Amino acid sequence: MNKKVLKTIELILVNTITMTRLIGAVILPFIYYYYGASIVSIIIICLFLTDTIDGFLARKLKVSTFFGSLIDGISDKLLNFISFILLGFINIFMFLPLIIEISIIYTMYSTYRYGGNVQSSKTGKIKTIILDICVILSFILISLPLFKSKLSIINFLIINTDIIITILSFITLTSCLITLFDYMKKNNETRENPKSIKIKYENKSKKPVKLIVKELFDTKYYSEHKNESIMKQFYI
Repeated sequence: MNKKVLKTIELILVNTITMTRLIGAVILPFIYYYYGASIVSIIIICLFLTDTIDGFLARKLKVSTFFGSLIDGISDKLLNFISFILLGFINIFMFLPLIIEISIIYTMYSTYRYGGNVQSSKTGKIKTIILDICVILSFILISLPLFKSKLSIINFLIINTDIIITILSFITLTSCLITLFDYMKKNNETRENPKSIKIKYENKSKKPVKLIVKELFDTKYYSEHKNESIMKQFYI
């Protein structure tokens, strides 16, 4: 098979996995409404796993692109938001991490506007792992009564579900706050850097839309420019 065709197939495969998470996040509330927490907990696990799979494949097959990175970030945030909202109706404390996640998004946008790099930090990646685990455990906990087990440990978890989810919410909240402070620090550094402060893009020409679209799916372009400001990619 032609190498270019194979690369295209690999690129489509990785992006399809990412899009699956995006679509899954959108329909998650409907699944929860019609089928309940037990089905949602299984789907949540599968959706969070796609985040690991698509990232691994993108690096392994060397098909990382700005488009994939963008869709990956949107999918992650959307899945987090919807998960927190659904859990928040069960335990109000789950709305707290949601508020911090929104603050993180705002801080990242501010950094982007000032010409900074908004790639996920190591702190952000650790936070994502903690968040995923806590969300999955929370959905599993609220689905336990359906199994009607006589095991004492299961009964203990069912009786103390609300308390455990509250603890999980504060663990998630703590990791989100640490990440927020990390992004705020990055934002301040970007603002205070004379080379970054609102780069004079108004004096530059915007790239043609056709070129931007081409570069969105260009793996070589991504590898060469991934550490640069996202905003910079729109200008010549």
